[in-house]
Amino acid sequence: MRAKRLPEPLSAAVLLLSSALAALVAALALAGATQWPAVASAAGGVASGVLFGVVSWACAGGRSALVGRVVVAAAFGVVVGELAATVIFAGPIDRVLAAQVDSAPAVVRASAELDQARRARAGLDDAVATANIRRDEALVVARCEFNPSPQCPQVRITGVPGAGPETRTANEILADAQRQVDAAVADRSGRAAGLDADIAGREQALEAARRSGEVNGLGARWSAMNGYTGTHPGPLVLRVLMDMFLVLLSVLPLILRRWRGTTAVERGAQAAAEQHRAELAADTAIAVKRAEVRSTIEEMWAEQELESARLAVAAQNEIDREQQRRRVEQALQAREQVRVVRPEPVFREIEPPVDVYLPDAAGVRALDGPESGNLPAVAEPQRGGGLAAIPVIPDVTKAAVRWIRPFVPPIVAGAIDNATKPLRQVFEETEEIHFTLRRTHKVTVQTEGAPEGPAESVESGWIDAPGIGRVTSRRSPEPADAEPRPELPGRRQLPPAR
Repeated sequence: MRAKRLPEPLSAAVLLLSSALAALVAALALAGATQWPAVASAAGGVASGVLFGVVSWACAGGRSALVGRVVVAAAFGVVVGELAATVIFAGPIDRVLAAQVDSAPAVVRASAELDQARRARAGLDDAVATANIRRDEALVVARCEFNPSPQCPQVRITGVPGAGPETRTANEILADAQRQVDAAVADRSGRAAGLDADIAGREQALEAARRSGEVNGLGARWSAMNGYTGTHPGPLVLRVLMDMFLVLLSVLPLILRRWRGTTAVERGAQAAAEQHRAELAADTAIAVKRAEVRSTIEEMWAEQELESARLAVAAQNEIDREQQRRRVEQALQAREQVRVVRPEPVFREIEPPVDVYLPDAAGVRALDGPESGNLPAVAEPQRGGGLAAIPVIPDVTKAAVRWIRPFVPPIVAGAIDNATKPLRQVFEETEEIHFTLRRTHKVTVQTEGAPEGPAESVESGWIDAPGIGRVTSRRSPEPADAEPRPELPGRRQLPPAR
């Protein structure tokens, strides 16, 4: 079988090779594009290699969405191939970046100023050198004019030895050339230090402008590589081959997995996944159905509660309506008024009793005797005639309620009827009768041997509140010819009350 011809370690070896190559390429690209330390660049390369291997393994692991897996693996291969191209074309990329920096306006201006300072400094040296050359030529002419020889220039000398006018002229020319040399040297000595400092400052300014205009990084180097390979066909072909090689490395695990076929372990895993998926779908369907049942039950209970509330409200409205109707009927029936006549007190005389004992409670009740017919009678309600015929406030309010009731709701009619009740209560009377009883008892005891004298009277009377009839009782002293009654033995005391 193909699974035996292409064992699993082959795919693992391909993954390890591609991951190691990707890590190396990424580390070199980071080292050339950044100022990171070597350790940081190496760590970044290792992370990139691991990511490349994981993506390749993930793309080769499944069988669904084959086109998408191939596209993802190829994209990662192209990225690693471009990084490898930036490493291969590092020299041309540096030259392109340097040319881009030199073409910046700030760098061009600083370079021009530096060249101008350098030309000024070189002009001083050139002036001294020119003055020296002229002086040397004048010296040769002066010497040859004084003592001609075959090596002397025959054009500039007369060839007559000795001192003469030509010799003096040559000496004057030599002296003038020497003065020019001295002037050039003095000028250079005076301006050289300033020009040298100016040149050094302008060189620093140029370096600063180049550093500020310098663009580095993976993006800048990749753009410079595009510009270089776009104008040079040979590097472009090499770049394309590098990309294709790394794309093949990234897609190779997927190709090997497809070529090998499905193993028993993979088929078991697929079956377990399908079974788990089916169980999840069944559990989901059951849960959805239970949720629908609970929702339906809750809706039914809510409808039942709503119907119960409606019935309760209707019953309460009917009860309130019946209560208002009864209150109106009672208000219409209670139309008669009762006139209360205040009773006047009637006085009558009560005969004193013959008993010598003090009156007790029973005696007091006996003194009252039967009810007299002269007590005030209960006033009868008067119907018609006089002031009773004039309608009072309760009648007016009842009539108003009867007229308004057909045109307003029952609760409003009940509120009007309730508002009239305090007005009717104003005309009610309350009569209170306060009754006060006071009993006075005086006893006089005579000692033995003393002449008997008339005993003082014992008075007993009724005292009531002002405005109420008074009942009086008075006992007179005994006559002188009355027979004395024997005294009872023992201790004297009042008779018990009956």
